[in-house]
Amino acid sequence: MKKWKASYTVEASVIVPLVLWVLAVVMQLGIAMHEEIEGQKEQEAVADLWEVDEFYICQTVGEIVDDQS
Repeated sequence: MKKWKASYTVEASVIVPLVLWVLAVVMQLGIAMHEEIEGQKEQEAVADLWEVDEFYICQTVGEIVDDQS
């Protein structure tokens, strides 16, 4: 019986750290992907604001040109 218990201990001493390492890597990748997606959302929000600003500038310029005609 002791032979089997030692065998399980040796296997567990190899498998458990390996599983923990894999979980840590997967969590790091998940966090990195989350941060990348949040960054893209912020960039899209800024781009939308620039588009709105440009629209208002073009609209104002168009009104000024129409008023001068």
